[in-house]
Amino acid sequence: MSSSSSASAARGFAVVDLETSGLRASDTILQMAVILSDLSGRTTRNWSTHVRPRGVLTADLGPRHIHGIGRRHVLFAPGLRRAMTTLAELTTGRIVVAHNAPFDTRFLRNAAEEVGVTLDWAGVLCTLDLSRRLDPHGHKNHRLGSLCEDYGIRLDQAHDAFHDAQATAELLPHLLRGHAIESVAQMTDYFLP
Repeated sequence: MSSSSSASAARGFAVVDLETSGLRASDTILQMAVILSDLSGRTTRNWSTHVRPRGVLTADLGPRHIHGIGRRHVLFAPGLRRAMTTLAELTTGRIVVAHNAPFDTRFLRNAAEEVGVTLDWAGVLCTLDLSRRLDPHGHKNHRLGSLCEDYGIRLDQAHDAFHDAQATAELLPHLLRGHAIESVAQMTDYFLP
């Protein structure tokens, strides 16, 4: 859902980040995090979990050298249905925000469909898109780590869903100010489909 009436009634932001076993839609979510904030950007709650893949003992966990997630992290983690149920509850009625949001939301929508969970968001904002729009000639590097350096945001553990989501939540107000966005109504022009 992304109509302006539902956006104007948004309960706040839900900044999300995922770590996955790969880049394809068929790959597996291994970790997810949500940072909830009110519309002023003040964090109100955070949540993160590893996610136990099907066939956990033999599942391909992907590029461990990037995300650092090993079998011991996911062995006793909640399964996808339980993790997605919690994520759906946390994000309902909120504007979902992610750095490279098309990647995260594609995985989340596929996972929600797979386990029969409904996602009901007020809209989707992408901090990567917001940053690129502030740099129309492409002079900057828009990776999350580079933007954190530019804005003086601490990013302790890149490619950890919780730390990346936390950094993205801190980045969002800078980008909204850069676009002179002061209300939810102004954000709707930046929502992704």
